[in-house]
Amino acid sequence: MRFASLFLVALLAGRACAAPSAGAAGSVEAGDDATDISLADRLKTGLRARRPEETEFVEHVARLVDTGKLPRKLVDSTYIWAIRRRSDYPLPAFQRALHLQAERLGVPLGGPADR
Repeated sequence: MRFASLFLVALLAGRACAAPSAGAAGSVEAGDDATDISLADRLKTGLRARRPEETEFVEHVARLVDTGKLPRKLVDSTYIWAIRRRSDYPLPAFQRALHLQAERLGVPLGGPADR
């Protein structure tokens, strides 16, 4: 299972590097490719978010990335770290680590770790 998660991350990273720039002629728009996976969906699946509050947290993190308040690189590296640390259920490790790192950046994530 760990290999499958790491393979997915490597595949997504490879696609991001190989994607044409937004200004390139014939560039692929978001949603045109059936294999495009949103950050929220990747986090939900990879972190095994099942409960409503878990999926809500993951969607909140994805919104913060989309609005530029939280660096995607930080979320991606924390995601990979959490999966490597605890492949059976990585969400709690991801949540704690991301809360600490976001706090250092002055970005409140909300939820149990901020109380």
